[in-house]
Amino acid sequence: MFSHRIDDKIKLSLPEMDRAEELAQVVQKNLAHLQPWMPWAVDDYSEVSAKEWIQRTLSEFAEDGRFNAVIMVDEKMIGAIGFHNLSTAHGSAEIGYWIDKSYEGQGIISRCSKALIDYLFNVRGLNRVQINCNVENVRSRAVPERLGFKLEGVHRQVEKVQGKFGDWAVYAMLRDEWAQKNIPR
Repeated sequence: MFSHRIDDKIKLSLPEMDRAEELAQVVQKNLAHLQPWMPWAVDDYSEVSAKEWIQRTLSEFAEDGRFNAVIMVDEKMIGAIGFHNLSTAHGSAEIGYWIDKSYEGQGIISRCSKALIDYLFNVRGLNRVQINCNVENVRSRAVPERLGFKLEGVHRQVEKVQGKFGDWAVYAMLRDEWAQKNIPR
């Protein structure tokens, strides 16, 4: 199964069906943390929900190489990161991520994002990577800002989460800009 080591403790791995229960437990543990931002983080998120996500992820990976990876710290699942809305015709994709609240503030998402961005530009040959964050999600917005992404604007009421429409801050990075960044890899 695909995996990519970020450092001696952190790795990204394609999700596996036999870890669906663990994934469901991490999501359930973090519902209060995830629900304001993630439409999929619902009260009845279950092992069945996790299996559906894993199956979709594995199908997309087999179809065209799109993936979501679980973030593992010392072999413990703590979140996920991946890319979606892949357009090979336009050379673009969007990144999404989430992490267990107890692991926030350690730079894990930033390091995983760097690895994914390197992959998208250097292996997939994309020209543009975008990160959309709810404008009120300060922690999520800190990731593209820390990585030098440009805030291109705000999309108003673009996503409905918990019955409320929210605005997205839209950040983007171009391949040429990324190549010029002096960001430790």
